[in-house]
Amino acid sequence: MTETQLPHSIQYLLLALQVLALGIFLYFIWPQLKSEKWREKFIENRQAFSILIVFTLILVFVFGIGQFFDLFFPIERLDIPNHSPSTP
Repeated sequence: MTETQLPHSIQYLLLALQVLALGIFLYFIWPQLKSEKWREKFIENRQAFSILIVFTLILVFVFGIGQFFDLFFPIERLDIPNHSPSTP
């Protein structure tokens, strides 16, 4: 069974549970986030700032490679018969 075969009520329930879990997570972590001095820690520290830039570039690169392969090499469904004749 895939997520498209679930009833809409269960899909909305799962979505509501995910939003609730995010809210609870932010409720517990917010005091710690607010008490940190983020600018001194990550922006004014040149080494930490350069590491953030490198990780951001890696994230963009990996996302771009994934989009490239999704666009030019799409997944072929094996459960649906192909109507075009295959050539060896």
